[in-house]
Amino acid sequence: MFDLTMQRLAADAGLSRQTIYRHFPSVQDIFRALSDEVISEIYSNLPDLPLSDPNYVAAFVDVALSVFCEDPKVVRVLVLASAIGRATSDWAQVDPEDVLLSALSAMPPANRPVSPDPSVAARILITYFRGALYGWAAGFLSDVEFAKEVRKAGSLTIA
Repeated sequence: MFDLTMQRLAADAGLSRQTIYRHFPSVQDIFRALSDEVISEIYSNLPDLPLSDPNYVAAFVDVALSVFCEDPKVVRVLVLASAIGRATSDWAQVDPEDVLLSALSAMPPANRPVSPDPSVAARILITYFRGALYGWAAGFLSDVEFAKEVRKAGSLTIA
């Protein structure tokens, strides 16, 4: 997917390059739109549980995994492209740490994984998740290993 060109996309879609350029000024804009679609899919399907429910984090993880692994070949590339985009430009997306922080803040401290402090817990969980995500996107983890590691991140406990 990193070798995507407007000419190849237009030919594959049966459209003119001008039509593609009318909607997407660059290949990076295509990656951004696709990545935003994946993120929107996750956030439009957040668990139907109160944030205070101790099962909320596990349910959130299940939603994210189902979206990421639905089309893993494409999503792996999008994860890497969005990481590059965020590092080199103004590409911004909703941060899953914000969702976790909201959920963890609503939970009683005794039910919070990793730390009773919701900010610390969210930062640790999302850091572990990102390690698994980027390892998977780079091809170091299979879909099954990725799911196992992400679920592990969601179930870390206070040591």
